[in-house]
Amino acid sequence: MKEEYYTEKRRAWMIWLSVLALLLIGVGIFFYYTFLRQTRSELIDAVPTDAMFLFEVYDNDVFQKGVASLAPYFTEGFALDVLPAYEDMYKKLSGTYDLTVSGHPSESGVHVLFNTHIEKPVFRKLLRALSIDPANFTSFEHYKIYSYGTHFKSLKFVYFNHILTISDDLDLLKKALIQHTHPKGLLSDRTFKELYQLTNKNQKQNWLLVKCEPFGRHLSTFLKEDVFARVKKDSPFADWSAFQVRITRNELFLSGYTPASEEQIQLAQRAAHNFDIPGGMLPFNTEWYYKRAKDKYATCRFSVLGDSSKHHEFLVLMQDTLHKVFVPFGDEDRADQLRAAYPSGIIPLSDSVTASLKGIDLAPYRFFVETTDACLFAPSQEALTLYYKMLNKSGSIANNKYFKFSESNSASANLQDFTYYNANGEMLSRDVLSDKGKASFIGRDLAVFSVNCTGVADGYAAINIYAMFQPASK
Repeated sequence: MKEEYYTEKRRAWMIWLSVLALLLIGVGIFFYYTFLRQTRSELIDAVPTDAMFLFEVYDNDVFQKGVASLAPYFTEGFALDVLPAYEDMYKKLSGTYDLTVSGHPSESGVHVLFNTHIEKPVFRKLLRALSIDPANFTSFEHYKIYSYGTHFKSLKFVYFNHILTISDDLDLLKKALIQHTHPKGLLSDRTFKELYQLTNKNQKQNWLLVKCEPFGRHLSTFLKEDVFARVKKDSPFADWSAFQVRITRNELFLSGYTPASEEQIQLAQRAAHNFDIPGGMLPFNTEWYYKRAKDKYATCRFSVLGDSSKHHEFLVLMQDTLHKVFVPFGDEDRADQLRAAYPSGIIPLSDSVTASLKGIDLAPYRFFVETTDACLFAPSQEALTLYYKMLNKSGSIANNKYFKFSESNSASANLQDFTYYNANGEMLSRDVLSDKGKASFIGRDLAVFSVNCTGVADGYAAINIYAMFQPASK
């Protein structure tokens, strides 16, 4: 009995000691996230987790000058109309500081948050430089929020644990303060953390990290719903993506990485060479083309604006082995009959052709022609007639003055490639843009836009984005 008594007593002590240990661990975690962690906070710890994009700025002068040269487009795409107001404050600081600029959704649109490290004496000097009374603040819990009116915008800012946080939206500022003490932040997202660690290895370059789904929703407002649905379906982007940022006058260069989908990994394994567009196949007034390696075929879809301002979409199959498959399966006698029946070379689509191209959507197309290098599909005979008329009248896309810009900034080999050309320097097609897009500077001035996926390595697809803007006034 005595032995059983001591056994029960030891068990009770073990239970109480376990409970006490758990309580101590919990208290330790609480104090870590409430005090110790904050005294060593990184800028990323003050960025709320609903961020749609995040600029990591290591060279502020380069970033400011670049954004200034493309100000109308960065304002529309990234809500950076608040940047001049931040710069007005930044100039009051002594020294050079790293910076994060993050965009967050709200009911009224997108608001931007700035975070930068400064020491407490520097913050006191900043208040004096801004002619702000330290006692003139708005309280939020135990934080002190100050206001500063500039010629550009009114800003709210707060200093907490070596981080100066600035925004034009008070609710976003409060959300950032709460994020400081929250145990889970952006770095809790495995994909974001991996990309963030990758970008931090190169701090000589400014970076842009984009959360593709919410940022895509933001950009979708510039496009018609059906157009964006197709873009989203064929998009190479998934989850977070990270890009090095370079800006040269009216050109934007983004090069970086996005997690590769299983399909992209398989394509990379199968693609032994670059699937290029046959020379001279795209007419001058091609508005966009989308090229992709898929299964055993390489396809290219492109859009041409006709005389009636109606767009026709074409499909090119760029696989050498397809030659003589359509007309028809090596049967030369039957091929001669078809050529005699259709001397123009425009042949109606047959069930046998459709059946031989499993996995390719031929629903919009009714006719095709064969060339030495490829087969060209179109929705109608009129569309193919227009296609040849355009080639004979204006030549190929190589005559487009913007073509050289896209060609020189595209990878020599890629798995996917989408390019838009504003061939005549006019507004984007009414068939593409929403009313908001038509009224935007982006819709009016975008001359070239290209995205290409160049390959897959270590689970990431390499992505290059190029955009050139040509203001109508110039």
